[in-house]
Amino acid sequence: MAKRAIPSVADDFASVLSFLKGRSIVPHSPSTALVENAKRIHLVTYSLILWRFRLQGLPNHGKVFVEEIASDALQILPQILMGYGKTAKLLTRGIVENVLRHVYFSDHPVEFERMNREPKWYVGVSDLFDYAKIHPILLRTEKAFDAINRLSTLHNELSAGIHGRQVRDLEMRVALNKIAYSDQAANKEVRLIESCAASANFLLAVFHRKRMASFGQEDRRIILRTMPARARQAWNESLLLQEV
Repeated sequence: MAKRAIPSVADDFASVLSFLKGRSIVPHSPSTALVENAKRIHLVTYSLILWRFRLQGLPNHGKVFVEEIASDALQILPQILMGYGKTAKLLTRGIVENVLRHVYFSDHPVEFERMNREPKWYVGVSDLFDYAKIHPILLRTEKAFDAINRLSTLHNELSAGIHGRQVRDLEMRVALNKIAYSDQAANKEVRLIESCAASANFLLAVFHRKRMASFGQEDRRIILRTMPARARQAWNESLLLQEV
């Protein structure tokens, strides 16, 4: 049985599709496969953008990364529909990294100030993953749903896709010929962004579990729909964990 449409998401998708048709990014009579891919991408990117509008009152050292997640997510759908798979991968990888930065710098305001003060100082991606792995709350939920491990694997896959696996992939003619929409290529990008959203939303939902619990029912439904059943159960169980 198909999942029942979420009214706010369905209305927004109709508006987005109309806009993309007006910009000639989507044909006026798109194929069923294209519309289905677009719907799936729209749902998960919509869920990631939602955090920017629901996490009110965050300090700047956490807020900026939630805004970056929304900015990256907003651009993914048109990039995929125009055939820019490498750009979509780069944006998806940015979401992974900014979720990790949000967790790290929310807990490290001093390091955030240093990063903005000293241009050559930064926290590497491997260090961000290492911190997430030892975070008291995330450490416990990782046993129920291994979101951090999944994001690490995904990050490696995205990086390989961005940099090219073969010398032939780097040739300009080959690269330019790949810039065209195809259902097969879009399906691959859909899998990547859905995988990203499942784990990214889970980490954000656990990290902000009390705030998430206070979201409106439809907002929670949108975010939780992007996660597998095991992750949804783990989030519900995380509500019983003490604050750290």
